[in-house]
Amino acid sequence: MADDIFLQCVSRAHTTRDMATFSFRVAGGSPQHTTDGPDDSRTFVFAPGQFLSITIEIDGRTVQRCYSISSPPTRPGTVSITVKRVSGGHVSNWLHDNMVEGMMIAATGPLGRFTYTARPAEKYLFISAGSGITPVMSMLRAVTDSESPLDITFVHSARNVDDIPFRDELDDLAHQHPNVTLAFAATRMVADELPEWTGHRGRIDRAMLERVCPDLADREVFLCGPGRFRSEVRSSLMAAGADLARIHEESFGFSLPTDDESDAGSGVMVDFSRRARRVTVAPGSTILAAAAKAGVTLPSSCGVGLCGSCKVRKLSGDVVMNHQGGIRPREIAQGKILLCCSEPLSPVVIDY
Repeated sequence: MADDIFLQCVSRAHTTRDMATFSFRVAGGSPQHTTDGPDDSRTFVFAPGQFLSITIEIDGRTVQRCYSISSPPTRPGTVSITVKRVSGGHVSNWLHDNMVEGMMIAATGPLGRFTYTARPAEKYLFISAGSGITPVMSMLRAVTDSESPLDITFVHSARNVDDIPFRDELDDLAHQHPNVTLAFAATRMVADELPEWTGHRGRIDRAMLERVCPDLADREVFLCGPGRFRSEVRSSLMAAGADLARIHEESFGFSLPTDDESDAGSGVMVDFSRRARRVTVAPGSTILAAAAKAGVTLPSSCGVGLCGSCKVRKLSGDVVMNHQGGIRPREIAQGKILLCCSEPLSPVVIDY
């Protein structure tokens, strides 16, 4: 069960040119009152891959955002989030500009179902892009810290070599643990740039996945990153023989699709039967986001598949739904979905 906690920043570290890792101890008190006594901190229990919802007051307004935990539970005493500075990122940019040692924030957690501990297997494939590396980094650290024999293939996509988070640590972990296979993709590296680079140049595709992980169809897959990235990688995995039921994805946070992503020629149609409305959902976008872009008002609250307020009945079609516990298995069996975290795979009709 998620609890309200207070976190006091104990350190911040440069991760890449636009990412920073903030480490906290769990403390008593409140964001306005700090105490430093040794009895004031406690161990924070979570599963690797889970996230926190943090609450910050910015310019007199209380705002909340979800951030995956990048540290593993095998290193008690602190909990870390790794945050990317992004254009228009209200909370992420505030953290980069203001969070220093000693400051306190409120948080709720742990939250989420994106953890390998819930999907026991002998072999896993972790795939990430951008800040999507944070939950799979937590999982990899937990596996290697415990000297587990689990077979891990870890694939990360970045713009170029300098944008790969935790690269030195990842190289060390792969060197020290023969059960860990590491692969990188640099999406913006041209052919003659950095001749010594032996990683993949360009986007992750089927050919790259089959080369670095020939037995991917036999693995539980954990995929985290931007919506379009996940959609493209999911398609590549399935084309290579992966079972959709074994591909587990992390997506949270509500954002409207861009104009480019809203191109009607590249999306899937979703019909709202009782409203006689139709929207086009671009690859990697959710039904709720596409509906909001089209001016269709739908019930919603958390935007992360947790509260269940956007639950509706699906009359036909297939979706990928990356929820965080806001819907029960029996409801899924009855055809219900959460609009905030459902991406259509085929034309869908909604009873709404």
